[in-house]
Amino acid sequence: MDRDIIETRGAAALQRLFAVANRDSGQCRYIARFLLGLYNGQRFPFDFTDLRAIDGDLFEDCVTVLRMDAQVSRQEVHKYFDDDKKFEALSKELGIGDIIDEGGSKLFEGLARRWGVEAAEKVRADAKRAAQPVGTPAPLHEGGTFDATLLTYGEAFGYRDVSVVARLGEGGNTEVRLRLTPSDSEALMQHITRVHAFAWRNAERGPLDKKPGEMRPAWLDRAPAQW
Repeated sequence: MDRDIIETRGAAALQRLFAVANRDSGQCRYIARFLLGLYNGQRFPFDFTDLRAIDGDLFEDCVTVLRMDAQVSRQEVHKYFDDDKKFEALSKELGIGDIIDEGGSKLFEGLARRWGVEAAEKVRADAKRAAQPVGTPAPLHEGGTFDATLLTYGEAFGYRDVSVVARLGEGGNTEVRLRLTPSDSEALMQHITRVHAFAWRNAERGPLDKKPGEMRPAWLDRAPAQW
């Protein structure tokens, strides 16, 4: 297909999608996140499984915009809103006045604020800085990987449920409590045992992270009931 045709169809689909993203129907949030992902995927990563929640015509518009963005690549998607008079009707319809004349990026930043879509970097930074008093819930974030240090563990005498408390973050000021059921405890115990046994399969050489003078732990040779 001719690139000019792809771009013409893509720009028209982009206009329709942006109008939908500024409305309040059930699919609008998904459309907004899709457009923000195209605008800046590093800041606003989009889960493409969310496309399953989008109806036929809107889905086709998303594919059309994707095709334009991938095969034409003349400019970033927000640039299609820069100083272009053909989008004046859209700006009036959305009640955003002459903001398009100030640059398309303002439109997309406004879209992120409208739907409360936080940049991934901010989510990760907030999680890293989280300082919650012990015993209060920590803020929830959309994913993330955190280093943790074991703080304590406990159990109710005679019961098989086990609780493990770990501290997260550089300051260790956020605590997470894991409650392990009997089946989860068994699976975790078996996994840890296999990892250690494999690392010590050669007792003389030992694991790759062996410390000077460290010996093969005796508990590997005992049944769990003997621990």
